[in-house]
Amino acid sequence: MAAEPAPSARLMRLHARFQAQYAAATGPGRRWFVEPAEVAVRDQAYLTAYRATRGEPAISRRARLLEEFAESARIVLEPDDLLAGSQKFCAFGFPDAIGRELNELGYACNAGHIVHDYARLLRLGIGGLLEQLEIRRQTAMTADERLNVEAFGRALVAFRRFILRHAEAAIALAATLTGEAATEWQERAQALRALTTVPPAHFRDALQLTWFTQLFLHAENPAAAISFGRLDQYLWPFLERDLAAGAITWADAGDWVGAFCLRCCEGDESQNLAVGGVDERGCDATNPLSVLLLDVVRILRTFQPSLVVRLHPGSPPALVDAAGRLAASGIGQPGFINDLAVIPGLRELDIPLERARDYAIVGCYEATTQGDCYPNTVGGQLHLTEALVRYLGTPAAGQTTDFAAFLHGWYDDLDRTYQDMLAQQAQPAWNQWCDRAPSPFGSLVMAGCLDRARPVEAGGAPFNLLGINILGLGTAVDSLHAIRETVFIRHDVTVPQIAAAVTDNFPEEALRQKLRNLPGRFGTDSAATNALAQEVSTTVARMVLASRLENEVRPYPGFFRWTADIWEHNHATPDGRRREENLSYGAGPASAAPTTPTSVLASMRHVAHALCACGNPLSLSLPATAVKGAAGVRRLTDLVTTYFAQGGLHLHFNLHSAQDLREAKAAPDQHADLTIRVSGLSARFVTLPEPIQDALIERAKTGV
Repeated sequence: MAAEPAPSARLMRLHARFQAQYAAATGPGRRWFVEPAEVAVRDQAYLTAYRATRGEPAISRRARLLEEFAESARIVLEPDDLLAGSQKFCAFGFPDAIGRELNELGYACNAGHIVHDYARLLRLGIGGLLEQLEIRRQTAMTADERLNVEAFGRALVAFRRFILRHAEAAIALAATLTGEAATEWQERAQALRALTTVPPAHFRDALQLTWFTQLFLHAENPAAAISFGRLDQYLWPFLERDLAAGAITWADAGDWVGAFCLRCCEGDESQNLAVGGVDERGCDATNPLSVLLLDVVRILRTFQPSLVVRLHPGSPPALVDAAGRLAASGIGQPGFINDLAVIPGLRELDIPLERARDYAIVGCYEATTQGDCYPNTVGGQLHLTEALVRYLGTPAAGQTTDFAAFLHGWYDDLDRTYQDMLAQQAQPAWNQWCDRAPSPFGSLVMAGCLDRARPVEAGGAPFNLLGINILGLGTAVDSLHAIRETVFIRHDVTVPQIAAAVTDNFPEEALRQKLRNLPGRFGTDSAATNALAQEVSTTVARMVLASRLENEVRPYPGFFRWTADIWEHNHATPDGRRREENLSYGAGPASAAPTTPTSVLASMRHVAHALCACGNPLSLSLPATAVKGAAGVRRLTDLVTTYFAQGGLHLHFNLHSAQDLREAKAAPDQHADLTIRVSGLSARFVTLPEPIQDALIERAKTGV
């Protein structure tokens, strides 16, 4: 692997500019880096398009939206810019009055959480896609299919206009400059204009087209977690050729990657980018760009893109070491994902092995094949502890005479709850995306949609999934353990007595302490709760995998619900947890368990990871001193590789102490740069809502 690049003075000026602009745009309660003027222009484009298209088909209205955005978006270029194009228009949501009018006019956006086919766009270029559109137009189609294809074409022409406007802005900027700067921007204008007709030939152009695509996808759907997929795979051939031809230096490549990472800190907070892993043949796919991305993020300390490192038994030491050094830097980057768990999980969905191997990560830790799947990874929800507490209060639960009967009664009740959720929430949500939010541009850059003449929201992609986000596994396991021990083994209390105590939030402290202090909680490597975790996770995962939505959409499980452990716990639980306390995070143990890192990992290997391609996250908080120096980095990576060898799916680290975080919360101006992993994404701590800050402080204190 190549040596670590030293950032140029130009890149450091870009970094300083970002730091200043980010500080001015964000702060306590203001997390997203957006520019109000850019947002206002975007909002007006949406209003103009939807006011003018009342009564027209939804996909035609969306194409008109992109045309309006392409023509009106604010284009701002500055002499130091390497990567053209701002994403600071991408606010999530609208001012109340605008949001109400757009809703009345029929506007909606999909849920994001997707990886498009960037590689195909880079291979064909805009001109090649236009040729494919023309070929498709010559084939027999129904009226609806023809309507879709025409909307795809309008969206692509709008994208071309969007890029041309940047080329025009580059010419205008060049006219204000002299000498080498003027020449550079004249050449940049030519390169930008060329992107509208021919495929990119060089790394810089390929990276630029990737970024323009990201901007336009967010213009179409201002949603979260529109992710880059395996960028190191589809961009490395361009960089490899340029390096071999002497068209770029390694230092220049580092600058362009750095400029890209800084741009990614605009708008969307969860743009995942996966590096490493195996290729479609099962061979290691790591390349020098994989490591370069890790090194640049560590040097610049950026919180976007959300890096994930795919590991497998043959991952090269250079990748593992670079990932470990980044993790030890303390900014919460990267997450680690295990090929040995994810690929079998995707195979459970009948995805062919070659495609399963080519998976990427959406948003935080949710796996999907890249460029040919509509994964909807946050489309469905299941609340384990809420369901358990509800079942606990039923006559059927109170009449059970042994734990096995209680557990199977809960499973039956949980299955009914799940089926109701699919029918009443998940299917209607999918239908709304199909009816109101078809994406002509996103569909064109997704394999299969043009061939089928069908938008991605209507099943145009080869694979269609629905992520089922399952909350509270660790708390549910501890609660079942408490019920088994105190009701069915010791006979200290009855099911109705525990149900009443939970309903009343434990008015008797003695009972609460008895439940809370039971030995063997999940995360302590207790055989009893390890077995419970294995049974519960397997049963629930199999229940999800056996279900279907309309048109053979495949639900797939993941034991997480992003920050819901902080927001959705208006009930106490039988493990002695009061309703005001947070639930367990992700697939991990509850914070009340007296754990160590090794005991947590030993317990977590019993969770059904190979059934849960939608993600089983685990966070560990370690003291920074434990990962200091080369020996500390090896200690950290040994934790990851050992856990993955035992079947674990995901792991990330935070290194800030509870005291550090308390001080940052009390004096945010003095800790503006403190970056932390919230879940599958990193963020500046002082910009987070107070409940999330408090939860991260608790995790730092307890280690999970």
